Amino acid sequence: MCALATSKIRDIRSRKESQMRTVPIEFLYVLLGVAPGILWLSYFFIANRDETQSFESIFRVFVWAATFTIPTALLEQLLDATINKPTIEESLTTSFLMIAPAEEFFKLLAVWVGAYRRSDFRSPIDGLTYAFTAALGFVVVENAMYILKLGPSIIWSRMLYATPAHLLFSAFWGYSLGVARFVRSGEILLVVRGFILSVLFHGIYNMIVVLAPHKSGITLVPFLGLMLTIVVVLANNLRKLSPYLDLGNALLIICPDCEAFAPESAARCPRCGIELDELDEKSPRFCWKCRHQVSPRSTRCPRCYVRLRPSRNQNEAVARTNVDLEG
Repeated sequence: MCALATSKIRDIRSRKESQMRTVPIEFLYVLLGVAPGILWLSYFFIANRDETQSFESIFRVFVWAATFTIPTALLEQLLDATINKPTIEESLTTSFLMIAPAEEFFKLLAVWVGAYRRSDFRSPIDGLTYAFTAALGFVVVENAMYILKLGPSIIWSRMLYATPAHLLFSAFWGYSLGVARFVRSGEILLVVRGFILSVLFHGIYNMIVVLAPHKSGITLVPFLGLMLTIVVVLANNLRKLSPYLDLGNALLIICPDCEAFAPESAARCPRCGIELDELDEKSPRFCWKCRHQVSPRSTRCPRCYVRLRPSRNQNEAVARTNVDLEG
């Protein structure tokens, strides 16, 4: 009896020790799944440590996207939206009409709510920046959910394929947001076009997994490479579209109507087109390069030290002075 009792005690202790070892291991796997989001936020915190508002917008979008993962999962569960259906037709319908639209919509909504109408959305390329942030906020929670549900065996496919795929899907509507933020008309149509492209590529990704699940590790590589190439081209286009690239060392102001950045010398806002009234000396100005707030009379940015072009009021004062001297 004593031997049996001793054996049972050892067995209980062994199970407890095994459970104690499993918990931290599972935690490490989950931590590895959310690492891309942590690294992304850390990068922006370090890069924008002097610009609290910029990091706050990034963090806000990240949190919104992470939060929206939950209603997305609940909606997919309610609709029984999984790609593993009895027939290819059912899988195709579910992927293109349920899963891809729901996930891309909630990621886009995170940017729309968290940053799109704010002054921190300063140039077209910010559309991609916030889209990537939303994708990472969404995917880190999704990664954690998959790892807890399916175990650590899923982690490498999530890290190597699903995480970059979500970033690339979001880039298409992120590009549209970047363009739409600085145009006078057709804003919603531009965003819808980008959203449809995101859903299309997202659906194709899912179908590649469905059609060849055991070979998807190979077949997904060229597809991801194709999307990456397109996104690089889109990013270059956004840089060319930026209203600040050809302004030299112009000071920037914030449009009082849509809160987009505009060159100080501009007569109209590059996004909403309203006329920009004459500014007083107290109106905030921003560096053309780092967007740090500067004095209207500054000749160099105190943060990045680039040369700043004299303000419009200063130019007019100089012109009046020259006229008086000539008279």
